[in-house]
Amino acid sequence: MITIKNKFRTFATALAVGATLTVAPSASAEPVVAVTTGAVFNEPSSADAAARGRILFHLADLVDGAEAGSSVKISLYLFQSQYLADKLGAAHRRGVAVQVVLDDDSTSTAATSLRNQLAEPGSPDSWVRGCKPEEACLALDPGTTATDPDGTYDNVNHNKFFLFSRTKGKGDTAVDNVVVQSSGNLTGQDLNAWWNDALTVVGNKELFDAYTRYFGDQAAAAIGQTPQVAEYAHDTQAGKAKVYFFPRAATDTVVNILGTVAPVGTADSCGGNSAGIGTTDGRTKIRIAQGHITRVEVARKLWELANAGCQIEIVYRSLDNWTADDKPMGQVANWLTRPVTGKGRITLHQLDNDGRGGTDSHTKYLLIEGTYYGGVNKKIVFTGSHTYTTTALRYNDETLLKYEDGSVFDAYVRNFEAQRTASLSEGL
Repeated sequence: MITIKNKFRTFATALAVGATLTVAPSASAEPVVAVTTGAVFNEPSSADAAARGRILFHLADLVDGAEAGSSVKISLYLFQSQYLADKLGAAHRRGVAVQVVLDDDSTSTAATSLRNQLAEPGSPDSWVRGCKPEEACLALDPGTTATDPDGTYDNVNHNKFFLFSRTKGKGDTAVDNVVVQSSGNLTGQDLNAWWNDALTVVGNKELFDAYTRYFGDQAAAAIGQTPQVAEYAHDTQAGKAKVYFFPRAATDTVVNILGTVAPVGTADSCGGNSAGIGTTDGRTKIRIAQGHITRVEVARKLWELANAGCQIEIVYRSLDNWTADDKPMGQVANWLTRPVTGKGRITLHQLDNDGRGGTDSHTKYLLIEGTYYGGVNKKIVFTGSHTYTTTALRYNDETLLKYEDGSVFDAYVRNFEAQRTASLSEGL
């Protein structure tokens, strides 16, 4: 069975990460502005290093702007950026508490450098903690399962979030409670070959506190202060935002979200929105840009929504689980290509081409435009580290962030369209 971990180990040995992650951002004539809520996307196919590294440089600006006495908390799967390690080390030395939880797979020279720098004189509250080998930090190791009788399908801390208690970024005015939820790790592929996003939410204390509690539970479990868990259902609604944490032992969070879009079983139940919201005739549209979809329940729910009249468009990297001989099982693909009887449809675009000089979709977002939870004309983004796989649902440390805002939504639609264009132009 091919695992995410094994694929990343192969990538890590093949990369010259230092060369790709130490490029400085190009000079800009843009006016200096304060840190604000909004989305940032990289452009992996760009010839401009600053465009490819847009998320990395955004994070670096926030680290540079972190004030003495404030904190920076990071939970991440793979850390391979010497550039950001040096930024974090400098922040630590000027009195910023830098706290980092990494998966055990983060064995790069940059991660070692970060550990060493945070051990130097500076904030007494800085540290790096790692999960146990072959395990997540907080999520309980599944051991042997029906699909993994040997217990070799290891789970991970797959998170990619960054918390800044106070930072001015490149601006003149500091802001508090800054959450950055990204889809990307700090690797060369994440800049140069994979499409990624980072949603920054500023000044939402309730959201910031929810992430901070989760981070604290991860950090405590990493060193055995608290036990690992099979269920971490601590959803938190915070104004425009709602955050979902993983693992989940009982229900499927994504299926539950999709289940609130439209009541299935009635004629054209995806309708009722204003003309042009979703489709031209006001039917709900769902856009997904997702690296991996293997949960059959998610695919079945998407088909039910299409059959109820929703229009669904998916940019994906891979569908279904894989057998030992690398052949797909096919259940997810079968549901997503099944004919529908209503007005809806599902359109698939594969974007998995970095091995041939192109790009891969590495985002994990879901965009809902139309009906949601009994309301109409909604524009909602769900983004984070969460892939639609069983491991991400049951066994990994993961986060999914919902945000309801028209301008943020529109930015994600533009990114989706760029990924769709890449899938059509690059070919497979």
